[in-house]
Amino acid sequence: MERNDTLDFIKFFAIFFVVAIHSGTFKGVELGAVQGDDVDFAIDTFARFAVPFFFVASGYLFMQKMKDIQEKNKRSASKKQLTYLKKYLIKLVKLYFAWVIFYFMFALAINVIETEKTREAMIPMLIDFIASFKLESILYYGLDWPQYHLWFLLALIWAILILFVFSKARLLKVLLIVSLGLNIYGLFGQSYSFLYEAPHKTRDALFFALFYVTLGAIMARYYPTVKSIADKIPTKEYVLGVACLSALQVVEGFITLQIYDGKSENYYITTIPLLIVLFLFVIKHSRIGKNSLFSKIGANAVGIYVSHVFIMESIRIFMQRLGLTAFEDTVLWKLVFTPMVFIMAYFFYSGLQNGKKIVQSAGKEKTSTTIRNRELEYQQRGG
Repeated sequence: MERNDTLDFIKFFAIFFVVAIHSGTFKGVELGAVQGDDVDFAIDTFARFAVPFFFVASGYLFMQKMKDIQEKNKRSASKKQLTYLKKYLIKLVKLYFAWVIFYFMFALAINVIETEKTREAMIPMLIDFIASFKLESILYYGLDWPQYHLWFLLALIWAILILFVFSKARLLKVLLIVSLGLNIYGLFGQSYSFLYEAPHKTRDALFFALFYVTLGAIMARYYPTVKSIADKIPTKEYVLGVACLSALQVVEGFITLQIYDGKSENYYITTIPLLIVLFLFVIKHSRIGKNSLFSKIGANAVGIYVSHVFIMESIRIFMQRLGLTAFEDTVLWKLVFTPMVFIMAYFFYSGLQNGKKIVQSAGKEKTSTTIRNRELEYQQRGG
């Protein structure tokens, strides 16, 4: 299956809107006769396509790889697929725990700075800080501030694992139906909690991620059929469909959250058809943004995702220390803050990756030099 450049192109906008959700855009300001909070709510609700899109894309690419392995390795496909699964999950687990530790140290440093430097103050602070890290949160639901956004990686890990098991059991269609039911039930822990409030969190792998990951996997598994359907739909109808469904999602959010006081807003009923239409468009037009800056940045969306909260909170702390918090409530600041966090997060993570490559290269060079020196020494001894 050929590479889809449009995925990375759409990822650029998806990750930008993730940053917009967390940064607050126009929250707390007045835009003429319009309240900034209303504009912020509309942007935030519209942006809720972003995380589901990442889940769909992940499921799609994972199943695409499973199919490629199956086609190229008829006799040893199962073994190689299991090997790829392990490699895929280990990469995600390493990424998750690396950033959990990073944010742990970041939060600890802030607490130490803000706590009185006495034994009586520091010890209770450390005890309470460490006690806030619950095992179920670390391994499944995700942690609170400042690493609250890392729940996405945990949800993806568990969803991919479940997907693989059902796929090997040839129950992918069953999983799609079951996960759809779980996703709809999960709405009662979200914006539809005013009808019935689910007694547990539903922003997780089972009720949120699993359906969208499975949806992406289905599209990859039955790619020829899906591609045939996607090609038959005119492009203008895709544009109209995405626009209308996005508007309906905002309306749904307004009704369930503003009128009926639903408690959360991570996903909606409208998100399902919106993602289906959007991803069919991606499959039909697979070359949009090829070699563009948008696609280049979109390809590094995960880096922006894991690092943007650190950049965002660091800027806020910096502004507070300088006594410039009043400026943060201006329209000008609201206009530049989200793009600034987005750009800085991209360069910050790129810098980390480049630094990692330099260290690895230096390590390999040192190892190579050591081996050469040992060989030379062996030869000089007459070996």
